[in-house]
Amino acid sequence: MARKKVLDFSYLDDHLLKFTEFGPILETQPYAMDALLLDEQLMAISHIGLPKTYNPYYGALKIEHFDPEAFPDFLQLVEYISRFDASSMLAMPGNSLSCRAVEVLGTEAQKERFFHPFLSGPVWTFFAVSEPDIGSDAQHISTALTQDDTGALILNGHKYFIGGAQKASTGLVFAKHGHHSRLVMIEPDQYSVHFHVEALHPYGLLGTELSALTFDDLPVTEAQLLGGPQNGLRHGMNTISHVFEKHRPLVAAMALGTAYGLLNALDRHGIKGLNHYWRQYHSLYTLMLRIGDDFHAGSAKVHLTSLLKVRTCRLVESVAYQLAERLPREIWLTDYRLQKRYRDAFAFEYMEGTSNIHRLNAYRSFTASQGVPL
Repeated sequence: MARKKVLDFSYLDDHLLKFTEFGPILETQPYAMDALLLDEQLMAISHIGLPKTYNPYYGALKIEHFDPEAFPDFLQLVEYISRFDASSMLAMPGNSLSCRAVEVLGTEAQKERFFHPFLSGPVWTFFAVSEPDIGSDAQHISTALTQDDTGALILNGHKYFIGGAQKASTGLVFAKHGHHSRLVMIEPDQYSVHFHVEALHPYGLLGTELSALTFDDLPVTEAQLLGGPQNGLRHGMNTISHVFEKHRPLVAAMALGTAYGLLNALDRHGIKGLNHYWRQYHSLYTLMLRIGDDFHAGSAKVHLTSLLKVRTCRLVESVAYQLAERLPREIWLTDYRLQKRYRDAFAFEYMEGTSNIHRLNAYRSFTASQGVPL
């Protein structure tokens, strides 16, 4: 049963308004975000979930009836931030998908190597799975670890649509290794000859700074194999799947918060007939709370997570169309912030699986939960 408490984060508004201000600027001046790095509250938010030992902002966040360690509370925070600007939030350094993977699968030495730099400055990371021809289908990736003539490990392959790599000091690469799969820790600055990052130019959510990565005989040591040389992902795939699955409601929360921000803008300009969209928003918010509670209780249901992702993407895109169709021309053609957030609205579909994939996931998960063989 979903919790009834809706948290109030309005005490953070003065800080979050900087996301709104800098969102459009970051599209053409990525390093303008240096100003955001000076805001302790924004940095504390972006580091939520980082291991306490390595989190320089632990305890710095203003907390009012909010537990940053509780996933339902964190979902509400992400949704609220996205009302201001999800792209700016995604551009920030701090906790990430790769951080969660290292925390649950890494050896103690790997955790120290990966997380220690967070103590001395802003750190961006990446998690490279998707490839040009097969997307994020991990079973059919071509990036591979092999041995050269001397028996040393080398990494070759291509990754595509990878966020954070342009500034990253470290990251994880999903690769084949014989008949198994491995996650390889990479520190880009050490491999300039063997590692190439090409900036892509997405339509929306430019804060992700998507890139194409190329690995050309990149030397790899056993110490870089996440979990150690004898611990392949065969026994860790359920854990990795859980890490990904827990990330998907966060994307849905971003889409939902963006829809709220756009609906609020339409309301401010006196656009009528939005009750249908607001009802959808509140219904999906309730579903988001239920999913957050399920994750917190260890009883998450894949089909509900996929349902939330599909429906929030559909809602934010439907609301975005209202901007172009119903706003007065002089407003729509001159408000660059709304134009930017319009573009952002259509990017959530491609984060953490498209709707077609999630419809299939929802079908498989629900039928399996009912004991129906596939």
